Order: sequence, then structure tokens, then C-alpha cells
Amino acid sequence: MRRASTWWLGGLLLLALALAQPSPNTPPPDFSPEVFKIAGQLRCPVCQGESAAESNAGIAVEMRRIIAEQLAQGKSEAEIRAFFVQRYGDWILYEPPVRGLTLWVWLSPLLGLGLLGFGLWRYLARVRARALTTASDVSEEEIARLETELQSPERQP
Repeated sequence: MRRASTWWLGGLLLLALALAQPSPNTPPPDFSPEVFKIAGQLRCPVCQGESAAESNAGIAVEMRRIIAEQLAQGKSEAEIRAFFVQRYGDWILYEPPVRGLTLWVWLSPLLGLGLLGFGLWRYLARVRARALTTASDVSEEEIARLETELQSPERQP
């Protein structure tokens, strides 16, 4: 009985600890979810691999504050994004527009696959042509001699 109550108490304690953890996707109460939605599309300038919504760096906090201010002024999401692009360039966007150098970055895997396919096609065509020319160089006499050698009783098991 004592052992069962210990397991029960331990299970309740684990459940209480699991429920006490804050939900990672809920924004802090001081900013609206719209602020974090826009900040999630922007890179943190000092952190690697974190958005302005995820980062706790001072500049990311300041970016969220600026977004909240601009939303309060009635600016749209596109205007806010344009504000940050004007300050930091296209780099600040997690999904940069497809133009100029970024167009080459997006198209280079397709171009590489196309070149690889063309090279493979040329190689296989050359191998196939070489096999056909080798088979056509054999004379009728050689083919007849080979057939008789293959059918000779000495070669039969």
C-alpha cells in the first residue's frame, strides 16, 4: 500500500512539473501576437539562426518594440517589413525576394541537376556508340568460327 502511494505521489509530482512549464509559442503579455508574427519573419541581426521573435538579444527586443509602435501607428505588415529592409537590406528577411543574386541561389540547384543530367546522357550515348561499333567490326568469318567452337563436342559438358 505504501509503495503504491509513493508511485502515485511521484506521478502527480511529475504531472505538476510538466504542467508548470510555460508554453514556448505563447508571446509574453507585453506584446501582441501580431508583433511576434512580424518579428518571426525577420532575422535577429546579432544572433545566428534566430528570428527577432525568438531572440532575447537587446536589438531583437528593440525590433519587437519598434514593430509594436508601428502597429500602433496603423502601419501595415508590408510597411513594417519595408522599414526593416530599408535599414538592414534584404538580408534581414528570412525569405528574401527572388531577384538578382538570390535568383541565382534559387536556380543553381536546378542548373546543376540539368548539367549533371546532360553529362550523364552524353556519357551513356558515347558508351552505347562504342559498343555498337565494336560489335559491327567483327567479320562474318569470325562469327562463324566462334559459333563452331561453341558447338564443338569438346566444349560440351
